[in-house]
Amino acid sequence: MRINQLFIFLLMASFPLLTQAVTEGSEFVPETKVHKTVDSEGKVSFSKSGFSDKKPVKKPVKEEVKAPPKSTAPKVDIYYASWDPYSNKAIVFFRENHVVVNAYDIDTDPEAAARKKKIDPNFVGMPLVIINGDVIRGVDEKRYRDALARPPQ
Repeated sequence: MRINQLFIFLLMASFPLLTQAVTEGSEFVPETKVHKTVDSEGKVSFSKSGFSDKKPVKKPVKEEVKAPPKSTAPKVDIYYASWDPYSNKAIVFFRENHVVVNAYDIDTDPEAAARKKKIDPNFVGMPLVIINGDVIRGVDEKRYRDALARPPQ
């Protein structure tokens, strides 16, 4: 134990002498120079290369606003009554053919009933289907398919 303490003491005492001897013969020269830069706002920054570490700010580019492409999906509105079997048949047709439909129940929505009356005032039956602007009275799957095949206007 005593030998270890003695060894540590000698090492501690000789270390400053050894480091002084090594550095006396050589002169320390930094590899890079530190540059001081002051920006237009008066902010001071230091860097090794002479340029600020701050990344340049890109000016935003004004992009032209383009109109979205016209949708190829048909616009389908159906005015129906939940109790009507023909309305249910029309809704099932659109569902089976994966067509998105805006459905308006005229019994629960008085505004929808008023719109239906305005679109076709002489038709009192159900359903009233509008596909891309074509008004179709009742259930007519052939006319539905024909109207769905035409591109939207």
